[in-house]
Amino acid sequence: MKLKPETSLEKKLQIKRLEDECEMLRTRIWILTIVGELMLIVVLLACVINFYAIT
Repeated sequence: MKLKPETSLEKKLQIKRLEDECEMLRTRIWILTIVGELMLIVVLLACVINFYAIT
């Protein structure tokens, strides 16, 4: 983000902290999405295995 030279150091630090938190949230969302997809795949595989075990 481009800031004016007269922007105070405190404001710059606040903006940097918010950007870091935003990046951390994005990373967490990606991890949760991947974990959720893996859980769905495991459940689907369990259903398929169960179906073939019954028949």
